[in-house]
Amino acid sequence: MAAMYAIFLILPALVKASFFQVDYPNVNISSEPNGDLIFEAGQGGDVILKPGAGGTVYIAGVDLRKFIQKVKSLPPIWTKQSVHGSLGTFNSGKSFSVSVEAKDPDGQRIVYELVSGHLPPGTTLNNATGEISGTAPDVDATYQFEIRATDVHGKYADGSFSINIREQDQCVNQPCEHGGTCTDNLNQFTCRCVHGYGGNRCETICSTNSYGVDQSVKHIPDAQLSAHLTYNTYNAHDGRLHSRTGWVGNGTGSFLQVDLGNVSTVYGVATQGYRSSSYYTLTYTVTYSQDGNTFRDAAVSGGNTFSGSSSYDMVIKHDFVTPVQARFVRFYPKVWHTGGLPGLRVEVYGCP
Repeated sequence: MAAMYAIFLILPALVKASFFQVDYPNVNISSEPNGDLIFEAGQGGDVILKPGAGGTVYIAGVDLRKFIQKVKSLPPIWTKQSVHGSLGTFNSGKSFSVSVEAKDPDGQRIVYELVSGHLPPGTTLNNATGEISGTAPDVDATYQFEIRATDVHGKYADGSFSINIREQDQCVNQPCEHGGTCTDNLNQFTCRCVHGYGGNRCETICSTNSYGVDQSVKHIPDAQLSAHLTYNTYNAHDGRLHSRTGWVGNGTGSFLQVDLGNVSTVYGVATQGYRSSSYYTLTYTVTYSQDGNTFRDAAVSGGNTFSGSSSYDMVIKHDFVTPVQARFVRFYPKVWHTGGLPGLRVEVYGCP
């Protein structure tokens, strides 16, 4: 089309600021109050507003170029690779990564956001890339959700997707030992052990499992060893099996106590005498308690009397007739080496 251009002759005597004003480098055109500013082309002609390179056209403070770009822009389009439906099936406990993808016809960046539904627990959506990644939860479920792809102009497209998770049987590999029964739980399993065994997998033989009073193990801290009627300056925390010295009691009524820290199943005990001396215990009794107040006698084959060492360094171990539930275990010397005092080094056996 032919364009009509208006040619203004600038005559100094006729120029008025309200009509046409040149204020270098700006050119202002205005009308009188209540007047209209009309740009009109001839029949078939165009009115052209042509900004310079890098410039734009403003109408009432609105950037006309950006406004037109926004009007003309198209919403994002989901790619063929992003099928609206299942993004895949994954086994629980396994790491996985899948992506949704949309393209902006104008070539601008896309932002992704979850607008409805739920992603599988333990997974996240990368808002910049559309990647969904994480570790599949231990469930058997299908997660359905909607993701919105939005361009820089605020135009968007929604996509509906799903992810299938297949539960993993935690007991399929039979993790429980020694005849234990496995129960499948969320992300884990539990073992119900037969009598005499313990541990997470029933791998522990309770009657030989040391709680760690032993000097070479020392799981039980010094603060959990105490005594009553201790002789001279001997310490309760030296009363550990295989320690370099030992605990020595003052005589009748004295005892050495082990605090296991919590109520546990106790299967038996072992003792030595005080090292390198005549301070060793020939017989003793064992009492136990859950609260530290009420104590009961533990039984060994033949009664409540336990035989101790016939020499100071010999280790003598006894299993209880019936395992007991206890937190506190006390050793009471009854008979000790003639001319000496009751010396003890001890260990406790069982399963937490």
